Order: sequence, then structure tokens, then C-alpha cells
Amino acid sequence: MNTMRQKYTRSQVVLEIIAVLIILATAAFLLTRWPLIPEQIPGHYNAAGQVDRWGDRSEILALPAVGSLLYGLLTVISCFPSLWNVPVTITEDNKPGVFSRMKTMLLVLKAEMLAVFGFLAVNTSMAMPLPGWFLPITLAIVFGSVLFSVIDVHRYAKR
Repeated sequence: MNTMRQKYTRSQVVLEIIAVLIILATAAFLLTRWPLIPEQIPGHYNAAGQVDRWGDRSEILALPAVGSLLYGLLTVISCFPSLWNVPVTITEDNKPGVFSRMKTMLLVLKAEMLAVFGFLAVNTSMAMPLPGWFLPITLAIVFGSVLFSVIDVHRYAKR
């Protein structure tokens, strides 16, 4: 199987579209809101969501830039399944299904990370601390989706 030409499933296409829309929405939000963003914005948050460093508003541009870089990197990585550290033994019979499930996991993580960067950009543009739920919910979603994917791949490989 040529892994570079592995076709996207319908749900994978939807996940890619969601990721691109998040990037575009974040950039559009910051562009339209730029005159309203305070000169000093949160530059860093502690684990409790409190601002522990303030910075110039231009620092907020790092969020969509890093998000776009992350999008590109994960997109390239998704094209090379032979480089992935897959949690099951790959056989010719299970290769397409395992790789498809792992690709879906990468796409879900990509969308989740971009949503996190988007939320941070919006919240930071308003010079507000992060809500107390942000860190635990973000960690639960990210680790939960990885755990779900690993379990799904193991179940599939046992068939």
C-alpha cells in the first residue's frame, strides 16, 4: 500500500475542514478585533489560569502562528504512517484499518490543539485569566481522545 496516497475517510475530511476553519476563525477574530485588544495582554498563565506574565499585544500573534505550524507538521506526519509508533503489531491484513484509525487520532488531536490555541487567542485578546475548568477539561479531552484511539486500535487489531 502506498501510504502517501492513503485516502481520507469522510470523517477525516470533516476533521481537516474543522481544523482549517478553526485556524481561519482565529485569524479573522484577531484581525477584526485588533484595534480593541489592549496594549498589554496576558503573556503567560499559571496552572490555575491566573496571569503570571503580561506582554505586548503583538505576542498574541504567536498563537495562530504556532497553531498553523502545528497544523502543517501534523499534516505532514499523517502522510507517513510507516514512521508512527503504533501500539499494535502491523500485519498486511490490519495495516489499512490500523493506519486509518491512527490517522483519525492525529486529525482529532490536530483539531483539539487548534481549538485550544483558538480559545487561548480569544481569551488572551480580552486580557482575562483562564477559567478554572480550562486546564483539567483540556487535559481530559486530549488524553481521553488518545486513550479512546489506542483502545480502538487494539480492539481492531485483535479481530
